[in-house]
Amino acid sequence: MSVKNMSEKISVNFIWNKELALQTSKLLYDYDMRHSAKRYIGWFFVALVQFGIVGALKHESYGILYISTFLVFYWYYGRWYLRKRVLLNYYKKNMPNNVEVHFIIDNQGLHKEKNLISWDEITKIVRLEKGMLIQTLKETLFFQNSAFASAEDKKQFLEMAKVRGKI
Repeated sequence: MSVKNMSEKISVNFIWNKELALQTSKLLYDYDMRHSAKRYIGWFFVALVQFGIVGALKHESYGILYISTFLVFYWYYGRWYLRKRVLLNYYKKNMPNNVEVHFIIDNQGLHKEKNLISWDEITKIVRLEKGMLIQTLKETLFFQNSAFASAEDKKQFLEMAKVRGKI
């Protein structure tokens, strides 16, 4: 498979809807929980559960066990549930459904209508099985693999990003 010249433009098209918004948020949330320093907070809560178990067995003191168990459940399950509820409410009130989104990608950056996200504004691109998270200074975008016109376009985009140190 040949790779396009780096000066050629790449087209990315998708329909933005509630499901894609939730999927994007969940992928970012999961990635952030695995790769940021926030994951240590969850580990700390798990360690507190262990201290709570020891306290319950040796001293019949259940306070730390109750609190730490609640914190573990909240940290690993409740946070996403609450975030999802807030996102759904926000989306219902403020976002139109099934919006066609079209990006043109070139050496300057990502063009959407009259807006440009320059390569300098992109902080990093995370490759996932289902597509790519594109983190900018202001927002996070998600390009599903199917949003690219071809596998060659996706490969070209990844090469452009790699050359600019975004992957």
